[in-house]
Amino acid sequence: MSTSRPYSAALDAPRTRRPSRAVLLLLGLLAVLLPAALAPAPARAEPPASVEVTDTTRSVDPEILEHRLAEIDFRTEVRLVVLILDVTEHDLDPADDRALNDAVLDHARSSDPSLLSADGSHWADGTVILALDPENRFLGSYGGEDVKLTEEQFADVQDAMRDPARDGDWDRSVEAGAEEYAALLLRPWWQHPAVLIVAGAVLVLAGGWVLIVLGQRRGARERADRTRIRHDDVLARRALTDAAGRTLPDSSPYAQAVVRDHERYTETFAEAEQLREQVPTAEERSRSWGLRGRDRDLVRRWEDEVEALDAADDRILAAADLLHRMGGWRGSWELELLPLRDSLKSLGTVRGERGAMSGTEQVLADRLLDLGEHTEQEMTALTARLEADGIDPDSALEELDTLTRELSAAVAALTRARIDAQAEDDEERALLQEEAEGRGRRYRSLRALRAELEGRDGRSPVAGEGSEDFWRLSPVAWYSSWHGSSGQALSEHRNPTTSSSSTSSVSGFSPSSGGGFSGAGSSSRF
Repeated sequence: MSTSRPYSAALDAPRTRRPSRAVLLLLGLLAVLLPAALAPAPARAEPPASVEVTDTTRSVDPEILEHRLAEIDFRTEVRLVVLILDVTEHDLDPADDRALNDAVLDHARSSDPSLLSADGSHWADGTVILALDPENRFLGSYGGEDVKLTEEQFADVQDAMRDPARDGDWDRSVEAGAEEYAALLLRPWWQHPAVLIVAGAVLVLAGGWVLIVLGQRRGARERADRTRIRHDDVLARRALTDAAGRTLPDSSPYAQAVVRDHERYTETFAEAEQLREQVPTAEERSRSWGLRGRDRDLVRRWEDEVEALDAADDRILAAADLLHRMGGWRGSWELELLPLRDSLKSLGTVRGERGAMSGTEQVLADRLLDLGEHTEQEMTALTARLEADGIDPDSALEELDTLTRELSAAVAALTRARIDAQAEDDEERALLQEEAEGRGRRYRSLRALRAELEGRDGRSPVAGEGSEDFWRLSPVAWYSSWHGSSGQALSEHRNPTTSSSSTSSVSGFSPSSGGGFSGAGSSSRF
């Protein structure tokens, strides 16, 4: 029936399976019993009592992330809290290394006091907090007094989060941080690397490897079951999604971008179907399925394809609703406004640094602030016209792109002026220009799809003088992020021996917002 049956039969052949299981059992028993004999009490494996994901930046899917984090075992029962936020929304300067610490504390005090101890001076007992600011490139780890780590271990958690964060994989960054925290929390003395070496590293590592593989086997099987259910949901919506893709207006440049998205959706669907055929159902699986790395890799690839399909059909249906002005088009329109709203919220960075600017820079900053006010008025007027059928969706989207283009030109001019004012030599100019190449937040909307199709979004603001040289869906939010990272980079360049590394942990909380707070944890940049 399936091409996997001969493969499964080969795995289950007695001649190959029995020795493998005997070895696995022996190594597993040694890995478990030897530490248990040395330690006064064995470590427990406890899933989090609760997992809470708060994302004010719309960077992750909280439901999916919560489900993944709930599968991570700690050595004691914890409340696992994930905060994905933007420090500028808490009126903090992203150039301040402690901005994320203060933003997390501000969130706790203003939105979730249960994160704090009764006297408000520490984090609540049993609470583990992982924080991430994708826009300003911060990450942090914090814990209640009974579940806190050492300063070096908090830094280790951030190190585990750093590489996925640099790749823009926010889900994996948080998951890696939680896994590292779980591995370090209440680690018995016999699990310390130095002790393991003395006690026999090879044996313990071999046993650990066996346990990891068995855990990965279980994870692969559970992941396969979840993905099959999700794939079935996507299949149920396919006819509706295809109908939406076929009825998009041919004359709309935005529709053309969605048509390309629909083509990718169709290609991905075929790939997902092929992968599904290779993954046996729960009834078809052999006992050893999931032990091999290729089994686990197959499930991960299938899961990624299905996640892409799930996101794509939402985009296609939302685009059709907006372009035809039917169904939930109002929500789709709000998604198109979101990048500009984010830019308006980021204008505070420009206002805050205006006093330190030269006359020319102040003129450019004032022009950008005026444009921000004009943009806000135009967004309100456009929404009213669209609701009153006074403008068609395509023209309204073009108006939003025009507003974005104007803001992008103003940001590009201000960025060039700031580089001219701050750089003392060609090396510093190159450094600031390199920071200007950094990526900003990604948006999945009609306008984002069109910009991606035309290759506009993400051009450097220092490449030239024209407004088309730099185009971001949220240009002021991009500038706010650049302002923070470029200032840090320039400070480190000028003071290499005294300035902190962009990847070093920063402990404690600033006097302005700490208020006697001395909770455990730290943050760093990625």
